[in-house]
Amino acid sequence: MSQNSRQNKTDKRAAVIPSPRMPKGRLGTIAGAIFRVTALFGMACLFGAGLVTVIDVGLRFVGGAIPGAVDLVQLLILATAFTAIPFAFFRDGHVSVDLVTQAFPDRVQAFLAVLTALAALGLMALILWYGWGAAQMQMMFGDVSQNLRIPMIWYWAPLLAGSGLSILACLFALWAAVVSFLFPSTGLHRG
Repeated sequence: MSQNSRQNKTDKRAAVIPSPRMPKGRLGTIAGAIFRVTALFGMACLFGAGLVTVIDVGLRFVGGAIPGAVDLVQLLILATAFTAIPFAFFRDGHVSVDLVTQAFPDRVQAFLAVLTALAALGLMALILWYGWGAAQMQMMFGDVSQNLRIPMIWYWAPLLAGSGLSILACLFALWAAVVSFLFPSTGLHRG
């Protein structure tokens, strides 16, 4: 077996290893599946937004256009972002720079993970709270999109659902960080 084929085999195995912060057990498996489905939905929305844009630009060369392309792309991009965020929180997949903190002891890193999870939880709770208020107001006034007259609640639905699921994912991350802080030998820290 060549070095290259061994490396490829190792890379494929590494791709399926769960994140060390992912909760174990049935609840972790169910939550992971839900977050994975929402992330896949977000990817499909991103693909859809790109497809609508490409088709719209292509049709302009022959004198046509997709009516309401801007409305559709805005809706799909909003859905992309907020349906992918819970999976990133759950898998500890957000971009982070740990140039300084990687030198800290495991206990300090675990404490910082607790603080980070609390901050993320607070941020997502605020987004959900204020988003809910704004969505209620737009429902009350019956606001619709400019071109296709899509009810604006459809724009708020992915934000509200994604924020709610992100709060759940942040709770999982907080739990993992607290366990890592209280029981450093479990190896749940990010280092």
